[in-house]
Amino acid sequence: MPSDAREELPKIAQLVELTSDAVAVCGHDGTIGHVNRRFCELAGKNRRALEGADIKDLLFSDAFERAADHRLPFPLSGDPVALRLKLADGSFIPVEVRATAPSARSGDLRNKIVRRLQPRERVLVVVRSLAEQVARDRQMRRVLSELQAANKRLSGTLSVIMATVGAEDLTGLLDSVLNKLVDALDADGSTMYFAENGGFKLRGVSQGLVRSYVPEFVPFGAGIPTYVFRAARACRISVVPADEGIAASGVFYDLDKRVTRQLRVQDAPPFKTLIAVPVFFGRQIMGVMELGWRRPCMPRTYDVNVLEVICDYLSIELVSLITSLRSRRSAELTRSLNNVRDTVFTLEGDRNTAWAEVSAEVRRVLGCHICPVRYDPERSCYVLDFEGGSQVVLPGGAEWFDAGGTAPAAQVNRAVSDYFDNARLATEVPDELEGARVTRIDRLSRAGEWLLAHGLPNHGAFVEFGPAEASSDAPAPEAVDGALMTRARALALSNLVLILRDNSQEPIADVEYDYLVRLTHEFEMLFRREAQQAEDAHISQALQAGMQSSLGQVPGITSDALYSSATKQALVGGDFYTLIRLPDDRAVMILGDVSGKGVEAASMSALVKTALTAYAWEGASPQHMVRSLNSMLMSFSRVETFATMFVAKLDLRRGSALYCSAGHPPSMLLRRRPLGADPAATEATEIELLSTQSGVVGAFEGMAFRTGSFRFAPGDVLFMYTDGAIEARNAAGEFFGEQRLRDVLLASIGSGVHGLCQRVLDELDSFTDSALEDDIAMVALRFDTGVETVRPPGAAARRAA
Repeated sequence: MPSDAREELPKIAQLVELTSDAVAVCGHDGTIGHVNRRFCELAGKNRRALEGADIKDLLFSDAFERAADHRLPFPLSGDPVALRLKLADGSFIPVEVRATAPSARSGDLRNKIVRRLQPRERVLVVVRSLAEQVARDRQMRRVLSELQAANKRLSGTLSVIMATVGAEDLTGLLDSVLNKLVDALDADGSTMYFAENGGFKLRGVSQGLVRSYVPEFVPFGAGIPTYVFRAARACRISVVPADEGIAASGVFYDLDKRVTRQLRVQDAPPFKTLIAVPVFFGRQIMGVMELGWRRPCMPRTYDVNVLEVICDYLSIELVSLITSLRSRRSAELTRSLNNVRDTVFTLEGDRNTAWAEVSAEVRRVLGCHICPVRYDPERSCYVLDFEGGSQVVLPGGAEWFDAGGTAPAAQVNRAVSDYFDNARLATEVPDELEGARVTRIDRLSRAGEWLLAHGLPNHGAFVEFGPAEASSDAPAPEAVDGALMTRARALALSNLVLILRDNSQEPIADVEYDYLVRLTHEFEMLFRREAQQAEDAHISQALQAGMQSSLGQVPGITSDALYSSATKQALVGGDFYTLIRLPDDRAVMILGDVSGKGVEAASMSALVKTALTAYAWEGASPQHMVRSLNSMLMSFSRVETFATMFVAKLDLRRGSALYCSAGHPPSMLLRRRPLGADPAATEATEIELLSTQSGVVGAFEGMAFRTGSFRFAPGDVLFMYTDGAIEARNAAGEFFGEQRLRDVLLASIGSGVHGLCQRVLDELDSFTDSALEDDIAMVALRFDTGVETVRPPGAAARRAA
């Protein structure tokens, strides 16, 4: 090599050391004149071993073939070509080679170099390792992938948070949050459990779990939600399910605390790995959110943090939505209870029909089974009639459901409380039940475990509607041991009921329990009313025998009377009447109506009737009699008792009468055919209203009572009635009214006074469809003596007007 070329190589070496690529300078025959440090590192040889070597012995084609005919294995155009670089250990690595031969047309520096290298031209070879380039590209792709994943998680998290703002529907909110969460964190599914009475109720699942088994309810003390509830923190959990047909339970492993717990098959989630995060509102836990994968993996801490942030935002919206949901549930139960009350009130007296309709309503609103508990006298035991089919012998009677109580629930962190513990039915809780009772049946109670062992729904409530009349089916106390009957009374056949829910359903919630208490209270009051009515019937019969209204025999008067009580169980009521015969051809007629119905009104009417009879025998005028009675009633402490009445004092010799109508509908005087009238006339009777009125008796002190008078002739009929006659309504709500009563009297008087009251009652029954709602008393008196008077035509019509 000429001296000028040797002098130029150090300058080239300085230039090629500045680049990060592997560079070799060689001649057209392939002899290497210089290599930089990067080329030495790439080839795995030192510079001494490389300089002077043939580059064709280092660079081979992709087929590992050496260049033929002493040609260089690469073009000198500067285009890249893929070759194989042989390393010191004999192995090959893929490389990219570019080569060029400096020309005279190059820059001044290059021209100078070329001129000095003319005795021996040089080739500049640049080598890059494709393996390193692939590794760099792979690293770049990994970094980009991680950035994209982080961006996806971030945008997904923001999307989930935005989905929780302003939500109006709980189902839609949970569906949106769970599905977006699965997509953002590349999970296989997500679930949401709410902490409710007795455990955790599944309230939402992501779309990917629709066809998978997900526990509908996980009771306290079991499953992953309880573990997270106790820990009060986010948990990364690995699940090992039970081997099918081998083990009854699997296990789950806390990846953070490194602890293992048993997991029942029915409580196992559809994941191999999951993150479970409690949803708190303040210090109260509302539920547990689970995000899981079907494959074993190690969840990222970042994902745990994302879930915690989302749950914090979610809890704020859940509070308002759940409160609204429970309010709607409370309103639904209140409407149902009102329907039950209407049914019980409408069908009072027909207990079986009422219970059939009520039980259908309870099944609808609670989604439960209603199973009566009956006593079997042949086997001397109680049996459970499940859905009208199989009968299961119970190990005890009513008291058995109370004994043993409920097994302890899951012990939770004292710093954590259930948000729903304080959520109650907004309406007023009825007074404590007296003879009736409602007992919860939990899954972990003795009764719940027994029901489960017999393949029956194992949670709900036991309802005893209270004592009733002894039934022939009920056991005698001495026929049953103490475990079956500890109270010395027999229970009616229909008084014991089990209300059960399927094992996949949640237990009876507090608002639903309150609903059952109220429903039981309604039937307890129904039984009380039936018992009271039966007692009232006996009292009424005794009162009927001792004080039944009747009309005395008075010469010169023909009478007809009728009493109809609105209370079927009571034979007497508040309406009363009597006709008292006095000396000197005088008589006193009394017709009254005491406020109320049934036995209570009958008792007060007996007092009023007795007092008026005493005043009549003292010779008092009707006005004085009523005033004295008002003073007596006002002296009683029961200010709500008042009465209306018509009192008439009749002078049969003179054909005259004085009367006092105190708050009573006006009596009617049906006068006989006027003298001189055509006997063949169809309307031969006129009606005169006795319209002098006063206030009711017993309402106010110092009430002014007025006296009225009328005259009568032989054949005239005095018709008296209580307000139940004219205030009777038909199905359209129309009153019978005074005008209809007058029309009926005019149409019926032609048949005589006997049976007149019954004919009027028949018309009332026809008008109301036999649905009279008030007591009715009617009296008709025909005067057989009196003073004949001549009345000009039209006079009666003017008086009636």
